[in-house]
Amino acid sequence: MDNILCLNPDLSCSLLEANCKTIDDIIKIDIKKLKNVNISLENANLIKLRAAKERLKNKIFTLDQIEKWDRISTGCPTIDKTLQGGVPSHGIIEIYGASGVGKTQFCLQMALQVQLPLELGGKQREAVYIGTEDVFPSRRLKQLVEIYNNRHNFNKCFKDHIYIEHLAEPKKMLECLSTNLPKLMSYKNIGIIIIDSIAGIFRSENENPNYIARSRYFHEITTKLITLQNKFNCAILITNQIVDNIITGTIDPCLGLAWSNNVTSRFCLKRNIDKTRTIEVIFAPDLPPTSVEFMIDSGGLV
Repeated sequence: MDNILCLNPDLSCSLLEANCKTIDDIIKIDIKKLKNVNISLENANLIKLRAAKERLKNKIFTLDQIEKWDRISTGCPTIDKTLQGGVPSHGIIEIYGASGVGKTQFCLQMALQVQLPLELGGKQREAVYIGTEDVFPSRRLKQLVEIYNNRHNFNKCFKDHIYIEHLAEPKKMLECLSTNLPKLMSYKNIGIIIIDSIAGIFRSENENPNYIARSRYFHEITTKLITLQNKFNCAILITNQIVDNIITGTIDPCLGLAWSNNVTSRFCLKRNIDKTRTIEVIFAPDLPPTSVEFMIDSGGLV
Protein backbone atom coordinates (compact mmCIF):
# COMPACT_ATOMS: atom_id res chain seq x y z
CA MET A 1 0.00 0.00 0.00
CA ASP A 2 2.86 2.40 0.76
CA ASN A 3 4.26 2.10 -2.77
CA ILE A 4 0.84 2.39 -4.40
CA LEU A 5 -0.08 5.62 -2.60
CA CYS A 6 3.48 7.00 -2.51
CA LEU A 7 3.48 7.63 1.26
CA ASN A 8 6.50 8.50 3.35
CA PRO A 9 7.46 6.16 6.26
CA ASP A 10 6.06 8.50 8.94
CA LEU A 11 2.62 8.61 7.34
CA SER A 12 2.64 4.84 6.84
CA CYS A 13 3.38 4.27 10.52
CA SER A 14 0.61 6.69 11.51
CA LEU A 15 -1.86 4.87 9.28
CA LEU A 16 -0.94 1.53 10.84
CA GLU A 17 -1.44 3.11 14.24
CA ALA A 18 -4.96 4.05 13.11
CA ASN A 19 -5.46 0.42 12.04
CA CYS A 20 -5.45 1.30 8.32
CA LYS A 21 -3.83 -1.67 6.62
CA THR A 22 -5.56 -1.56 3.24
CA ILE A 23 -6.81 1.01 0.73
CA ASP A 24 -10.39 0.23 1.72
CA ASP A 25 -9.52 0.94 5.37
CA ILE A 26 -8.28 4.41 4.37
CA ILE A 27 -11.40 5.14 2.31
CA LYS A 28 -13.72 4.16 5.15
CA ILE A 29 -11.94 5.78 8.08
CA ASP A 30 -13.16 9.11 9.49
CA ILE A 31 -10.70 11.99 8.98
CA LYS A 32 -11.00 12.83 12.70
CA LYS A 33 -9.42 9.49 13.55
CA LEU A 34 -6.47 10.29 11.30
CA LYS A 35 -5.99 13.58 13.16
CA ASN A 36 -5.79 11.53 16.37
CA VAL A 37 -2.63 9.83 15.05
CA ASN A 38 -0.97 13.16 14.19
CA ILE A 39 -1.89 13.27 10.50
CA SER A 40 -2.74 16.82 9.42
CA LEU A 41 -6.05 17.61 7.79
CA GLU A 42 -4.27 18.41 4.54
CA ASN A 43 -2.41 15.09 4.51
CA ALA A 44 -5.53 13.18 5.58
CA ASN A 45 -7.52 14.56 2.64
CA LEU A 46 -4.63 13.86 0.27
CA ILE A 47 -4.28 10.26 1.46
CA LYS A 48 -8.02 9.58 1.16
CA LEU A 49 -8.07 11.13 -2.32
CA ARG A 50 -5.16 8.96 -3.48
CA ALA A 51 -6.83 5.88 -2.00
CA ALA A 52 -10.10 6.67 -3.78
CA LYS A 53 -8.34 7.19 -7.13
CA GLU A 54 -6.51 3.90 -6.72
CA ARG A 55 -9.74 2.07 -5.95
CA LEU A 56 -11.44 3.61 -9.01
CA LYS A 57 -8.58 2.72 -11.32
CA ASN A 58 -9.85 0.52 -14.17
CA LYS A 59 -13.37 0.66 -12.68
CA ILE A 60 -14.84 3.29 -15.01
CA PHE A 61 -15.72 2.18 -18.53
CA THR A 62 -17.33 3.59 -21.64
CA LEU A 63 -20.63 2.00 -22.71
CA ASP A 64 -19.08 -0.15 -25.43
CA GLN A 65 -16.52 -1.52 -22.92
CA ILE A 66 -19.14 -2.83 -20.49
CA GLU A 67 -19.67 -6.57 -20.79
CA LYS A 68 -23.24 -7.40 -21.82
CA TRP A 69 -25.36 -9.33 -19.31
CA ASP A 70 -25.96 -12.99 -19.93
CA ARG A 71 -29.54 -13.62 -21.09
CA ILE A 72 -31.94 -16.53 -21.55
CA SER A 73 -34.04 -16.49 -24.72
CA THR A 74 -37.81 -16.32 -24.19
CA GLY A 75 -38.39 -18.45 -27.26
CA CYS A 76 -40.12 -15.57 -29.03
CA PRO A 77 -37.76 -13.69 -31.42
CA THR A 78 -39.80 -10.46 -31.22
CA ILE A 79 -39.69 -10.35 -27.43
CA ASP A 80 -36.01 -11.33 -27.45
CA LYS A 81 -35.24 -8.42 -29.77
CA THR A 82 -37.08 -6.00 -27.47
CA LEU A 83 -35.28 -7.36 -24.39
CA GLN A 84 -31.94 -7.45 -26.27
CA GLY A 85 -31.63 -11.22 -26.05
CA GLY A 86 -34.16 -12.33 -23.47
CA VAL A 87 -34.44 -12.41 -19.68
CA PRO A 88 -31.16 -11.22 -18.09
CA SER A 89 -29.33 -13.28 -15.48
CA HIS A 90 -28.71 -10.14 -13.46
CA GLY A 91 -30.69 -8.77 -10.53
CA ILE A 92 -34.35 -9.28 -9.69
CA ILE A 93 -36.52 -9.44 -12.83
CA GLU A 94 -40.22 -8.76 -12.22
CA ILE A 95 -43.15 -9.35 -14.55
CA TYR A 96 -46.47 -7.96 -13.37
CA GLY A 97 -49.95 -7.88 -14.83
CA ALA A 98 -53.61 -8.74 -14.33
CA SER A 99 -54.80 -12.25 -13.58
CA GLY A 100 -54.88 -14.41 -16.71
CA VAL A 101 -52.64 -12.11 -18.76
CA GLY A 102 -49.94 -14.79 -19.25
CA LYS A 103 -47.45 -14.40 -16.38
CA THR A 104 -47.48 -18.10 -15.47
CA GLN A 105 -47.26 -19.03 -19.15
CA PHE A 106 -44.18 -16.81 -19.44
CA CYS A 107 -42.63 -18.53 -16.40
CA LEU A 108 -43.35 -22.05 -17.66
CA GLN A 109 -41.76 -21.21 -20.99
CA MET A 110 -38.63 -19.83 -19.28
CA ALA A 111 -38.37 -23.06 -17.24
CA LEU A 112 -38.22 -24.94 -20.55
CA GLN A 113 -36.08 -22.43 -22.44
CA VAL A 114 -33.27 -22.60 -19.89
CA GLN A 115 -32.96 -26.34 -20.59
CA LEU A 116 -32.44 -25.94 -24.33
CA PRO A 117 -28.97 -26.22 -25.93
CA LEU A 118 -26.89 -23.06 -26.27
CA GLU A 119 -27.44 -22.86 -30.02
CA LEU A 120 -31.21 -22.55 -29.40
CA GLY A 121 -30.84 -19.73 -26.89
CA GLY A 122 -30.93 -21.99 -23.84
CA LYS A 123 -28.31 -22.72 -21.19
CA GLN A 124 -28.52 -26.52 -20.88
CA ARG A 125 -29.42 -26.00 -17.23
CA GLU A 126 -32.35 -26.67 -14.88
CA ALA A 127 -35.08 -24.60 -13.22
CA VAL A 128 -36.58 -24.03 -9.79
CA TYR A 129 -40.26 -23.06 -9.76
CA ILE A 130 -41.67 -21.72 -6.47
CA GLY A 131 -45.44 -21.29 -6.56
CA THR A 132 -47.23 -19.28 -3.89
CA GLU A 133 -50.86 -19.21 -5.05
CA ASP A 134 -52.58 -21.70 -7.34
CA VAL A 135 -51.77 -25.36 -7.86
CA PHE A 136 -48.84 -25.85 -10.23
CA PRO A 137 -50.16 -25.98 -13.83
CA SER A 138 -48.81 -29.45 -14.60
CA ARG A 139 -51.30 -30.07 -17.44
CA ARG A 140 -50.16 -26.95 -19.31
CA LEU A 141 -46.51 -27.86 -18.69
CA LYS A 142 -47.10 -31.34 -20.13
CA GLN A 143 -48.65 -29.78 -23.24
CA LEU A 144 -45.69 -27.43 -23.68
CA VAL A 145 -43.19 -30.26 -23.19
CA GLU A 146 -44.82 -32.28 -25.99
CA ILE A 147 -44.75 -29.27 -28.32
CA TYR A 148 -41.11 -28.46 -27.46
CA ASN A 149 -40.04 -32.04 -28.16
CA ASN A 150 -41.85 -32.03 -31.52
CA ARG A 151 -40.60 -28.56 -32.45
CA HIS A 152 -36.94 -29.33 -31.75
CA ASN A 153 -37.03 -33.06 -32.61
CA PHE A 154 -36.11 -33.96 -29.02
CA ASN A 155 -37.05 -36.81 -26.76
CA LYS A 156 -36.22 -34.93 -23.58
CA CYS A 157 -38.01 -35.25 -20.26
CA PHE A 158 -38.13 -31.52 -19.49
CA LYS A 159 -40.31 -32.07 -16.40
CA ASP A 160 -37.55 -33.98 -14.59
CA HIS A 161 -35.40 -30.85 -14.63
CA ILE A 162 -37.92 -28.47 -13.03
CA TYR A 163 -37.85 -28.55 -9.23
CA ILE A 164 -41.18 -27.40 -7.81
CA GLU A 165 -41.98 -26.02 -4.35
CA HIS A 166 -45.14 -24.42 -2.99
CA LEU A 167 -44.81 -21.78 -0.25
CA ALA A 168 -47.51 -19.57 1.22
CA GLU A 169 -45.74 -17.59 3.95
CA PRO A 170 -42.73 -15.23 3.97
CA LYS A 171 -41.07 -17.22 6.78
CA LYS A 172 -41.29 -20.42 4.73
CA MET A 173 -39.86 -18.56 1.74
CA LEU A 174 -36.86 -17.39 3.77
CA GLU A 175 -36.29 -20.90 5.13
CA CYS A 176 -36.32 -22.28 1.59
CA LEU A 177 -33.92 -19.63 0.28
CA SER A 178 -31.62 -20.06 3.28
CA THR A 179 -31.43 -23.85 3.51
CA ASN A 180 -33.21 -26.05 0.96
CA LEU A 181 -32.45 -24.09 -2.19
CA PRO A 182 -28.70 -23.58 -1.56
CA LYS A 183 -28.37 -27.33 -0.91
CA LEU A 184 -30.21 -28.14 -4.13
CA MET A 185 -28.16 -25.69 -6.16
CA SER A 186 -24.91 -27.06 -4.81
CA TYR A 187 -25.40 -30.28 -6.80
CA LYS A 188 -27.97 -29.34 -9.46
CA ASN A 189 -27.17 -27.04 -12.37
CA ILE A 190 -29.92 -24.47 -11.77
CA GLY A 191 -30.09 -21.71 -14.39
CA ILE A 192 -33.24 -19.88 -13.27
CA ILE A 193 -35.22 -19.37 -10.05
CA ILE A 194 -38.89 -18.55 -10.65
CA ILE A 195 -41.25 -17.22 -7.96
CA ASP A 196 -44.90 -17.07 -9.05
CA SER A 197 -45.92 -14.76 -7.41
CA ILE A 198 -44.28 -12.59 -4.74
CA ALA A 199 -47.65 -11.10 -3.75
CA GLY A 200 -48.99 -14.57 -2.89
CA ILE A 201 -46.91 -15.04 0.24
CA PHE A 202 -48.14 -11.73 1.68
CA ARG A 203 -51.83 -12.25 0.86
CA SER A 204 -52.71 -13.32 4.43
CA GLU A 205 -51.43 -9.95 5.72
CA ASN A 206 -53.60 -7.77 3.49
CA GLU A 207 -56.13 -6.83 6.19
CA ASN A 208 -53.74 -5.46 8.80
CA PRO A 209 -50.28 -5.46 7.25
CA ASN A 210 -47.20 -4.67 9.32
CA TYR A 211 -45.39 -2.53 6.75
CA ILE A 212 -42.10 -2.43 8.65
CA ALA A 213 -41.96 -6.22 8.98
CA ARG A 214 -43.03 -6.59 5.35
CA SER A 215 -40.24 -4.30 4.13
CA ARG A 216 -37.76 -6.32 6.15
CA TYR A 217 -38.99 -9.50 4.49
CA PHE A 218 -38.62 -7.89 1.05
CA HIS A 219 -35.01 -7.01 1.79
CA GLU A 220 -34.14 -10.41 3.27
CA ILE A 221 -35.76 -12.36 0.44
CA THR A 222 -34.09 -10.36 -2.33
CA THR A 223 -30.73 -10.38 -0.54
CA LYS A 224 -30.77 -14.17 -0.33
CA LEU A 225 -31.82 -14.44 -3.97
CA ILE A 226 -29.02 -12.14 -5.12
CA THR A 227 -26.53 -14.13 -3.01
CA LEU A 228 -27.61 -17.32 -4.80
CA GLN A 229 -27.43 -15.52 -8.15
CA ASN A 230 -23.89 -14.32 -7.53
CA LYS A 231 -22.77 -17.76 -6.39
CA PHE A 232 -24.48 -19.88 -9.06
CA ASN A 233 -24.88 -17.38 -11.95
CA CYS A 234 -28.62 -17.91 -12.41
CA ALA A 235 -31.54 -15.73 -13.49
CA ILE A 236 -34.24 -14.67 -11.01
CA LEU A 237 -37.73 -14.20 -12.44
CA ILE A 238 -40.56 -13.07 -10.15
CA THR A 239 -44.19 -12.40 -11.05
CA ASN A 240 -46.40 -9.87 -9.28
CA GLN A 241 -50.10 -9.06 -9.19
CA ILE A 242 -51.66 -5.62 -9.72
CA VAL A 243 -53.67 -3.21 -7.60
CA ASP A 244 -55.84 -0.22 -8.53
CA ASN A 245 -54.35 3.08 -7.41
CA ILE A 246 -57.41 5.17 -6.48
CA ILE A 247 -55.29 8.33 -6.13
CA THR A 248 -53.68 8.30 -9.59
CA GLY A 249 -56.30 6.18 -11.35
CA THR A 250 -53.59 3.83 -12.62
CA ILE A 251 -52.96 0.12 -12.17
CA ASP A 252 -49.78 -0.52 -10.20
CA PRO A 253 -47.81 -3.61 -9.14
CA CYS A 254 -48.70 -4.96 -5.70
CA LEU A 255 -46.60 -4.37 -2.56
CA GLY A 256 -45.81 -0.71 -3.24
CA LEU A 257 -42.57 1.23 -3.28
CA ALA A 258 -40.93 -0.87 -0.55
CA TRP A 259 -40.95 -3.86 -2.90
CA SER A 260 -40.20 -1.84 -6.06
CA ASN A 261 -36.92 -0.65 -4.55
CA ASN A 262 -35.71 -4.28 -4.60
CA VAL A 263 -36.51 -4.84 -8.28
CA THR A 264 -33.77 -4.46 -10.91
CA SER A 265 -35.87 -4.73 -14.07
CA ARG A 266 -39.65 -4.46 -14.30
CA PHE A 267 -41.78 -5.62 -17.24
CA CYS A 268 -45.55 -5.27 -17.56
CA LEU A 269 -47.83 -7.73 -19.39
CA LYS A 270 -51.12 -6.43 -20.78
CA ARG A 271 -53.99 -8.03 -22.68
CA ASN A 272 -55.23 -6.12 -25.74
CA ILE A 273 -58.72 -5.99 -27.26
CA ASP A 274 -57.65 -8.00 -30.35
CA LYS A 275 -56.45 -10.92 -28.15
CA THR A 276 -52.81 -9.96 -28.56
CA ARG A 277 -50.65 -9.25 -25.51
CA THR A 278 -48.10 -6.52 -24.89
CA ILE A 279 -44.91 -6.73 -22.89
CA GLU A 280 -43.66 -3.31 -21.83
CA VAL A 281 -40.31 -2.37 -20.31
CA ILE A 282 -41.22 -0.18 -17.32
CA PHE A 283 -37.62 0.19 -16.14
CA ALA A 284 -34.34 -1.66 -16.60
CA PRO A 285 -30.71 -0.57 -16.22
CA ASP A 286 -29.79 -1.60 -19.76
CA LEU A 287 -33.05 -1.21 -21.71
CA PRO A 288 -34.99 1.83 -22.95
CA PRO A 289 -38.71 2.12 -22.17
CA THR A 290 -40.29 0.19 -25.03
CA SER A 291 -42.97 -2.40 -25.76
CA VAL A 292 -43.90 -5.10 -28.25
CA GLU A 293 -47.01 -7.15 -29.04
CA PHE A 294 -47.12 -10.95 -29.03
CA MET A 295 -49.63 -13.77 -28.75
CA ILE A 296 -49.97 -16.92 -26.64
CA ASP A 297 -51.09 -20.07 -28.40
CA SER A 298 -50.85 -23.78 -27.62
CA GLY A 299 -47.10 -23.63 -28.27
CA GLY A 300 -46.39 -20.67 -25.99
CA LEU A 301 -45.27 -17.12 -26.75
CA VAL A 302 -45.34 -16.27 -30.48
